[in-house]
Amino acid sequence: MRTIALAAVLMGWAAAPAVAQPTAVKVPPTGVRMCLGFQKDGWPAPQACADAGPLALVPKQDGLQGAGRPAYEAVAGQPRTACVRDRVSGLVWEGKPDSGKQPWPLLHDGAERAPRFDMDAYGPQNEPVPGSRGHSEAYSLHGDGRPGDAIAYVAQVNASRLCGFTDWRLPTVAELHGLIDLGKERLSDVSPALPLAEQAVIDARWFPNTVPGVYATSEWRDPTSVWCVNFANGFVYDCDPDMARKPLPLFVRLVRGPEAPPAGRWREWPNERGVPGGAVEDRHTGLVWRRCEEPQTWNGRRCMWSAKRYDYVEALQRASEQAGWRLPTIKEINSLAQREPDRFELPPSNFPAGGKEAPRVDHWSSTVCGASPATSTARASISAWVLSDSGMIYCEARVRHLGVRLVRE
Repeated sequence: MRTIALAAVLMGWAAAPAVAQPTAVKVPPTGVRMCLGFQKDGWPAPQACADAGPLALVPKQDGLQGAGRPAYEAVAGQPRTACVRDRVSGLVWEGKPDSGKQPWPLLHDGAERAPRFDMDAYGPQNEPVPGSRGHSEAYSLHGDGRPGDAIAYVAQVNASRLCGFTDWRLPTVAELHGLIDLGKERLSDVSPALPLAEQAVIDARWFPNTVPGVYATSEWRDPTSVWCVNFANGFVYDCDPDMARKPLPLFVRLVRGPEAPPAGRWREWPNERGVPGGAVEDRHTGLVWRRCEEPQTWNGRRCMWSAKRYDYVEALQRASEQAGWRLPTIKEINSLAQREPDRFELPPSNFPAGGKEAPRVDHWSSTVCGASPATSTARASISAWVLSDSGMIYCEARVRHLGVRLVRE
């Protein structure tokens, strides 16, 4: 099956050496700066996390953690269009030089209207140029190394020893989504008249030629679709690897650094009540998770009682009441996600032991997604980022009842 073969090449499985001790790759901050608070009448409403405004903010939210925006640094002797290092995760990312072309064809709707992009069209501007890494070039994932295929591109970059390295690969969903800056405004339309990177949810200072479009990852949803990250809005969903159906085209950004180990990732710890195994450390990220979903408890052998579903306000309040625990950010809950062809799950409630299927439910994060202040005709509204039970990342209205898993402060 091409999916397995392609994954082996792109992620280096076939040649990966045995790793005795996992290397921690810390989860980057989200950059979100909006929080949820309560008006005097108890209605939930948005307020800037750093604002000493009138609302009573719920504690332990993403924007109150003080993590700030994603942070980067230069690789010695290299321009930002070659490579950049994430100061939190330690991963090194490929930079993109300007190809001199727009990433999508322009549409002209008449002399009185400004040109706009046809963002669902693959054109000559997307055709890869041999030896180039231009920002507008798009790549399929046929898996056979043909010109214009991601395998050929990975091989090309490694053969060129970009920044002196030969272990470049396509990123996982969690790695690529880690670049997203959710503190930036998400635009409904991309304008040809403005710098592209300024319209992408990424730090344009460090990634100046980023296209606010769809980027492919190394992880497959099924044999006919691959997981992608949209840098126009921060959403995660599946895409056509052959670029034969929408969305088109698929861009790529390579990465190098430690991958999540296939074994030895989890380590048991006592929980706050001293029960052995009540908490589980992810040795890949360094995060420690409550073993059971809320409000279940671990009795040393299994999770007791039933998991509850909470609306967003209830989820934040439940987390704020648990000493030493908090609701994870969207990047943290996504770091637990296990995406394999025809299979997606979070670790089951008895992880790291196997044998019990993970509950099929969307999970809240502490990361606010969208917000509208009150007006003369409508009450304030707020939504939050969610990891779905199928692996997608999207915004959800606060009234939905979803699962809650807590991470240690």
